Amino acid sequence: MAFDQRAYLRDVIMPLRDQPGGLSPTDLARHYAVTPDMSSTQLREHLTTIRRLWNQRSGGVDAGARVCAQLFSRDEQLRAEHGEDMFEPRWWRERIEEHDRGSRAESERFARDLARAYGALGRITQGQLKEIAGHWPGLDPGQVDEAVRRAGLAVVDPVELPTGSGMERTAYRALVRLQDLIGVPTVVQVVHPDGAPFRLLGPDAVALDAATVRARAEEANRLADTTAVRTRKEALGLLERAVSDGVDLRALAVFQVVERLRAGRARGIADGMLVPIATDAGLAQGDAQSVVASLPVDADPEASPADRIRDLVADGRLLAARQALAVLPADDPHRDELRGQVDALLGEVEALRRAADEAARTEREEEAARLLRSALRIAGDDDGLADRLGALAPPPPRDLSARAVDTGVRLTWTAPPTPAAEVRYRVVRADRPPRSSADGEVVAEGPLTEATDGAPPPARPLHYGVFASTGGDWSRPATVRTLVVPPVVAVQVWVRPDEISCAWRAHPAAAGVRVRRTLGRPPVSPQDGEPVAAGRTGLSDDTGDGRTDRYYGIVTVYRDEHGEEVASPLVVAHAALRDTAPPHVERLRAHVTAVDAQTATVHLAWLTPTGGTVSVRRSELPPSWSAGARIRREELEGYGEALVSDRLEQGAETLLEVTVPSGRFVYVPFTVDAATGTAVVGEPVLLGVTEPVRQLVARRTGDEVNVAWVWPSSVNLAEVTFTAPHGPPVVRRLTRGQFTESGCRIPVPSAGGRVSVRTVERGPAGETFSVPESVPVDRVPVAIGYHLQRTGGPFSRKRLLSVDVDQPCEGVELILVAASGLAMPVRPEQGTVVARVTGLCLQPDAPWQMPFAMPSGLARPYWLRCFVIQPSGARVTDPIHEMKVS
Repeated sequence: MAFDQRAYLRDVIMPLRDQPGGLSPTDLARHYAVTPDMSSTQLREHLTTIRRLWNQRSGGVDAGARVCAQLFSRDEQLRAEHGEDMFEPRWWRERIEEHDRGSRAESERFARDLARAYGALGRITQGQLKEIAGHWPGLDPGQVDEAVRRAGLAVVDPVELPTGSGMERTAYRALVRLQDLIGVPTVVQVVHPDGAPFRLLGPDAVALDAATVRARAEEANRLADTTAVRTRKEALGLLERAVSDGVDLRALAVFQVVERLRAGRARGIADGMLVPIATDAGLAQGDAQSVVASLPVDADPEASPADRIRDLVADGRLLAARQALAVLPADDPHRDELRGQVDALLGEVEALRRAADEAARTEREEEAARLLRSALRIAGDDDGLADRLGALAPPPPRDLSARAVDTGVRLTWTAPPTPAAEVRYRVVRADRPPRSSADGEVVAEGPLTEATDGAPPPARPLHYGVFASTGGDWSRPATVRTLVVPPVVAVQVWVRPDEISCAWRAHPAAAGVRVRRTLGRPPVSPQDGEPVAAGRTGLSDDTGDGRTDRYYGIVTVYRDEHGEEVASPLVVAHAALRDTAPPHVERLRAHVTAVDAQTATVHLAWLTPTGGTVSVRRSELPPSWSAGARIRREELEGYGEALVSDRLEQGAETLLEVTVPSGRFVYVPFTVDAATGTAVVGEPVLLGVTEPVRQLVARRTGDEVNVAWVWPSSVNLAEVTFTAPHGPPVVRRLTRGQFTESGCRIPVPSAGGRVSVRTVERGPAGETFSVPESVPVDRVPVAIGYHLQRTGGPFSRKRLLSVDVDQPCEGVELILVAASGLAMPVRPEQGTVVARVTGLCLQPDAPWQMPFAMPSGLARPYWLRCFVIQPSGARVTDPIHEMKVS
């Protein structure tokens, strides 16, 4: 299933951004969006995609940037520790099992801690539970609910309390940001990465003096440069300056622990549950108990409401600052100053928004994106700005070109200038320049900057449009015009004593084929030579004087939309003639094809001599006689092994096909004269099976398969064959240089098939082939879409579910659920089952429909969602605007 970036940001990144406990160290599968059914190839492609997303998002200005930076920083550490193991399904299964074991143990510990802290009350507020659960990032909502039940507690509505702020602003806030990127809660872990648990109170407290910080900074400067190392060096630099300014780093570390505890107490967490929060930050148990016992009753006596508003503005949370300003007491001396600052920033955001709209309207997409990003730096909590930036169409692709290939058109282009991690393209063909992504026939869609239209109508002016999208609207098109006039292909010529035959394959849309003949020289133009009668598939001609070679200029004729003739490029066929048959075999034409590792098939052909019997013999050693020598019959029989098989006379040639052992051998033709007991030696030919390709991989992308392999060092030509379940195989040859420059991409049907590759070696006598290596090509997973429509009056509980597919699909199983609340359900068990349907057989262009009634008692807002249980791996399109009922 294709990676859904929007769903990942919504379901994984957004919940993590407000989780005070940070990242769970074991819940890697959810953080990487890895599923147990992924193969090694899928894992390699998926991890590349998600790492690219983290890297791009970590430098952004939206609310999830910090989480992406943390994930990217931790990923560097995991890659350094585990390397290629992260591309193995076994490694991920072990991580999932480890997380499951740890989660069960954590759930039991969580239940015990809840019972100990809140058991006497028998209840816990939603706010308290949310705050506490946030420090248990390894537990999912179901495990949290189970722990509450085991503790015998009832969950009641939360009471929201204000949070506190930090100490000296600029330097401290920069330090906290760096700690977030490193993934550590206090400065102790910056100086001593492996120092937990640590003491901060008493004579045996952890060393945080100037000499220790300076030594750690020097050690970091000697490490290999990575993002994590650069971040830690920057944090140590801040600490060095703080120490030189007289800051007590031990007191700073205590404050960072206390800051967490004050925030927890402000949300009503009992003292018994504050101690684990302190120990989770690395503090030793005894010190944690002392710090908690010493906490003041008020949440944060040093922070004023005005300071909190300034912090919100500095953090780019302008909407939250506006809300906090609304409840600031009227007599606060900073009210007018803050109101002026917030109003000015709101005006600046609105001006940037309007300028972005104007830039988008006048087709200046890059400028629009830049303006929206500037607005988000000021108001990063404005979801409307983030949605507008996400939906903004990118600039159109650049440098679009089209060229004819065989009977199709190859399109290439350059990606538009956009910082988005993933850009998708849609290629549309039409009779006029396409103006929208739906204006014409869709030829291809996917992330590649190239596509092939395998079956364009010939002799018609064709207009192609390529559109780009980063998840929102499609861009303006890049367009190109071309005309496809395919010539004949697969031309073959046979020369017999009194007849010349020529065959070819013309495009099905061709109106006819015209041929002109020239003698002794190739034609210089389509009009050169005398006309020859020909059909759609070939011609038959006499040999004339039997000595002069004949050339045939072949042109395919089409009719355009006005009925006018359009001629294809000229194709020339050559018929080589000779006076008489040779007196003996001079040389062989041959090629060898590997059957398996032990055997091969050798194909031999020679001009049939005027007399004698031809014997072809195989030997590991070359003959001691020169070509043309006449030897005795007994000498012949002492050399090598004769090839024995049925022979086929085809015109002036004799063909022989025989199975031989794998390896390199010398093949020599001998023309035996039985009357004299002698034989004439022909020219020897050295043939052998070539080395096969290694590490063959076929990765499907939409309607194409990208085939890659490791070339043998001595081979420069390969033959690629794609075989579909139905229809003839598609064969393509390419050189090592072509493969290096453009790769190997083959159009494939949705049903998949199998691709094989064999190496080819050309020599003076013919071609040799390796054993073919082959791999399967996956079929395209079925795409399932659905719609939810209200039927009846405005207050009716009746609905209609409509489901459609893009290909035939059997055994479909669906679960329709309803769930109250602001959050959309991500699993069936998070809602009430409205209907379950199994065993459906769905067909394209024939939507399946089912009426149903909404369950009573649902509180608004609520969601309706249809989950596809079978087939697994289906691509499901959710109609978001139809699912939520407010």
